[in-house]
Amino acid sequence: MIRSIRYFLLISLLLSITIAAVINGVGNYLLDEKVIQPYLDNELLRVSTLINSLYEATANTPRLRTAITQHLGKTDLQHGQKFIFQVWGDHQLLLHSPNQPLIPLENAKPGFSDQVKHGNDWRIYSVYNERLNVKIVVAELYNLRRELADDIAHSNANILIITYPIFGLLVWLIINLALRSVSRVTTEISNRAYTFLEPVQLHEIPVEIKPLVAELNRLFLRLKLAFERNKRFAGDAAHELRTPLAALKTHAQVALKSDNDMDRTKALEKVIESVNRSSHVVAQLLTLSRLGEEEALTDVKPLNLHKLAIEMIAYVAPQAIAKNIELELATAPKDSMVMGSDTSLGILIRNIVDNAIRYTPHHGEVHISIRTTRKKVILRVIDTGPGIPEELRERVFERFYRILGTNASGSGLGLAIVSQIASLHHAEITLSSPLNHAGLQIDVAFPRFHA
Repeated sequence: MIRSIRYFLLISLLLSITIAAVINGVGNYLLDEKVIQPYLDNELLRVSTLINSLYEATANTPRLRTAITQHLGKTDLQHGQKFIFQVWGDHQLLLHSPNQPLIPLENAKPGFSDQVKHGNDWRIYSVYNERLNVKIVVAELYNLRRELADDIAHSNANILIITYPIFGLLVWLIINLALRSVSRVTTEISNRAYTFLEPVQLHEIPVEIKPLVAELNRLFLRLKLAFERNKRFAGDAAHELRTPLAALKTHAQVALKSDNDMDRTKALEKVIESVNRSSHVVAQLLTLSRLGEEEALTDVKPLNLHKLAIEMIAYVAPQAIAKNIELELATAPKDSMVMGSDTSLGILIRNIVDNAIRYTPHHGEVHISIRTTRKKVILRVIDTGPGIPEELRERVFERFYRILGTNASGSGLGLAIVSQIASLHHAEITLSSPLNHAGLQIDVAFPRFHA
């Protein structure tokens, strides 16, 4: 696990520079044969050509020695410097470089060759002048060549040692500059109040950390919505429970003060009605608080919408029986599979049918059917209640909105819950009048599941 990006980058980059420098140094040293050796061989060839030309110009040895010294320089011909030369004729040494130990090189092969003389490795170039009948030999110690390669390697190493602290400082400054945006985001978040959940601005942020900041902003949004939902829940609960609790208290007081059993019984029945209403409001509020639009469904799976409708209709059937309402579910279609949460879709179906039963008068009818198209599975509920005016059909999905003049009990949350569940399932809700223009028709169209 990387504990610090800054120190990880610093160490990694410096180590990479070191490895690259070492590879470069070793590579240069190993390339000595391909780069330095040919160059030095050309030097031997140049010297032998010069000596050959001067020898043809003047065969007088003292004059030739003077000419060679003038052209090559004394430094190159002194002991321990670049090379030595010898001129042989009729197996006799006619001329040789000054101040050099006598190392006979007469047997050197024409062209370039390597020989070991007196325990030293020599690089030799030999050329024979047929017109003058002389053999010119130029030689150089391999040690001198190796020293040149060593000097280059040492120079590279010294340069690396000198520049290494500069590399370290530059890398440190570059890393700090690159991580400045991270520090800025950290400072901005650390200085926030716990209630400030606005998104972090994405301008002037490197593309590498934009996904991180974007996900952080999404988290802030979810937290903000969750806080707002909890705040709304508290306000909604206080608003909706105030009236039934006040009525409950009033009916209880009436029951306590009643002198006859009939008045007391009526007051207690009102108490029970108030308790039932409060229980219904609390259940709806709890359901709504758990169905925030920002929540993701975690138990999504293929579901048979018709089978789920049978279960939910059985749950609300007693309410329909109590009002002598005919509750009908049409025959199942060939395929009614959708992707969704059985718990959430069960709540959706139950709330729609429950609303239909509540607003349908006694001896009315509620018809439920599941229809399919090529891309959709449609849940349709038709009741014979008063219906909803067209201009109010958008508002009924608002929280706590109830149409004036209706005598049905309710909290105004049923369709708000339906709307949120439908949104989570990418479903579309349509309110319309049935063909006979009596009552209300609700269609919820879900995307069809194809196995």
